[in-house]
Formats: sequence, structure tokens, C-alpha cells
Amino acid sequence: MLPEVRDFCRLILLRHPELHEASGSMAVGAGKADLSRRGKQRVLEWIEMLKDTTIDTVIAADQPQSSQPAAALARERGLEVGQEPRLRDQDMGSWQGRSWEELVQEDSTRVKQFFEHFAETVPPDGESLGQAVERVFTWWKEVLPEGAGKTLAVVTAGSVIAGFAAAMLGMRLSRCLSLSLPHGGVGVIDVFGNGVRLTAWNIDTLNR
Repeated sequence: MLPEVRDFCRLILLRHPELHEASGSMAVGAGKADLSRRGKQRVLEWIEMLKDTTIDTVIAADQPQSSQPAAALARERGLEVGQEPRLRDQDMGSWQGRSWEELVQEDSTRVKQFFEHFAETVPPDGESLGQAVERVFTWWKEVLPEGAGKTLAVVTAGSVIAGFAAAMLGMRLSRCLSLSLPHGGVGVIDVFGNGVRLTAWNIDTLNR
């Protein structure tokens, strides 16, 4: 019999589903938001899509748009959700919770710079995406030893997932938009003792 593989961890990365219309046009960042009806339906689709997939641990950002879908996924397996503040979306500082339309009217140059230099630009009193990804990596370094031989489902924001995935794959953070997932999108990264493999990305695109 072959020995059990212990230098392997599978990460199922799930971008939180679509937000309620009231939050859809706002700089939500590390703040709280509710899911739309379609977003809630997407959670049910996750449960069906992953019903035959082994998941040992479910972890989510401690924002309701991430933790509530994660709780539904965990409940189907008799698991508890681990809520982790370091998995929160990028802190948008004084922009957080305000509408993009208002922010453009107030400071169009800075908002334009933010989107043109997505990974590096820091919102007023906030953090850059790079800083947010560094925060996620402090969490990852702690959980990796315990995650050996397991499958972890992680629910958080799209920008954090894209930045984290890019860094894991050795890509420049400025290229992370190429790994962007739509709301409710799912990606899989396999982590080995000697490297990382992007196993699947936005795995049910053709069915949506």
C-alpha cells in the first residue's frame, strides 16, 4: 500500500456571491453587505456542485457576505465555520461604505488611479491590495502545517482571492486581474511541498 500523501493541501477558493443592489455600487471593502436573491441562490448551487467533494475545513472572512455562505456550506457537512479577520477584503479607508459615483465626483483623479494601478494604489486611510494579500499570507503560513493532507474551502472577496492566487503562483500582483473570479466563482489550487498548481479556475463557467 502506498503511504498517505501528507505534503499536499487543496484550497477551494470561493468568491462570495453577488451582493444586494444597495451595496453593488458601493466601495464595500472590509465592510459588511447582504447578498442579493441571486447571490443566495448561488450558495445553493455551491452546495449541489460540491456535494461529492471532500471538504475538511471551511474558513471565511468575518464579513457576513462571506461567513453566511460559508456557514451554509459547512452545515451540509456537519462542520463549523472558522471566521478569520485576516481574510477580509481590502480596507478602503475613508472610501469604505460610500458610493463610487460620489467618490468619482469628489476625487475622480484618485479613483481613476486606483483602478488603473489596482494592486498598488492605497485608498485614503486604507490599505493597498498588496498589503491585504500580505495579511492573508500571515494567516496562510499559520494554517498550512495543520492543512497538510486536507481540503480547505475558503470564502472571501474576489480581489483577495485573485491577489492571493497570483502570489501563490509567483505572478506579479499587477497581473492578478487575470485570475479574477465572478461573484460566486470557484477556483482550486493544489499546494505541494515543492510547488503550487492551479488545478481549476471558475470551474462551472459553462453552466452559468
